[in-house]
Amino acid sequence: MTIKKYLTKIEDLSNQKIVLVGGTSGIGLSFLKYLVNKNAYVILLARNIKKAEAIVNNFNYSNIDIIEYDQSSYESIKKGIDVLLEKYPSVDSIVLNAGVISRTKELMEGHPYSIGVNYYGVRYFIEYIAPKLTSKTKIIVQGSLVAGFHLNKKTNINSNNFKTFKEYNISKMCVEAYTYKLIKDKPYPNIDFVLTEPGVTATSITRDLDSFLKHVGKIFVSTFFHSVNKASLTLLEAVTSRASHGSYIVPRGLFTISGYPKYKKFPHKREREYLIK
Repeated sequence: MTIKKYLTKIEDLSNQKIVLVGGTSGIGLSFLKYLVNKNAYVILLARNIKKAEAIVNNFNYSNIDIIEYDQSSYESIKKGIDVLLEKYPSVDSIVLNAGVISRTKELMEGHPYSIGVNYYGVRYFIEYIAPKLTSKTKIIVQGSLVAGFHLNKKTNINSNNFKTFKEYNISKMCVEAYTYKLIKDKPYPNIDFVLTEPGVTATSITRDLDSFLKHVGKIFVSTFFHSVNKASLTLLEAVTSRASHGSYIVPRGLFTISGYPKYKKFPHKREREYLIK
C-alpha cells in the first residue's frame, strides 16, 4: 500500500471544524496538510504565530484560522481556549498533538518542563475546555510507544532530577494513563476520547537537544523508521467517522514502531492510575 492509496480511504472532511494543537512542524504539519486536502476547516492553536502565518501563506491555505496558544503556560492555555470558544462555540474534533523533549531544568507551573508541557498542559486543557463544550466533540490525544516502557511505581513524577528522555517517557506514560481513565470513567458524556500513537519518526520535537544528538538521531530514525507523512496517518484516521470513544490507534508494524494505522485494545499494563491521582 502507498500513502496515496491509503488517503483514498479517508472520507471527505468538508463539514468538519477541527482544532489542531501542535501543527507547525513534523507530524502536526503533515497532518495539517492532510486535513486541508480533505477540505476540513482547521483552527490552528500555535505558539509561534509568525511560523503559523508563514505556513498558511506559503501554501495559500484559505480554510485555516490561527489562535495564539502556548502549552507551557496555564494562562496561555486558558486564554487560547477562551478565544477559541468565543469564535467557535462548537467544533467537531480537537487534536492535542503538541509536545516537547527538553533538557531544561526550568519548571513549567511547578512541574519538570517536559512533564509539565506534555502531561499537565494537556490535562489542564481538557479539564478547562471539557465542561464548556455543549455539543458532541471528539478529543484526540497523541501518545507515544514509550508509554509502554518500565516505570517504578514509587516514581515521583514531579522530581526535577530525571534525565531528558526519562522525563519525556514519563510524560507520555501520564498522558496515556490519563486518557485511558477519561475513556473508562466517561466524566464528560458529550466528549469522545481517542488515543493515538505515531510510532517512531524524525520530527522537530528534539529541537531543544544539542546539535550532535539532533543530527545523529534524525539520521538514524529517518533511515530505519517511517516518515512523518506516514506517522501522521494515525491522527488522520482518528478524525474519521470510524474512530469512536475509546479507540486506540497505532501503527500496524512490529512493536507498533511503524506502518499504516490499526485499531488495538489499550494495554492493561499502561493504565497506571497511580501516576495521575
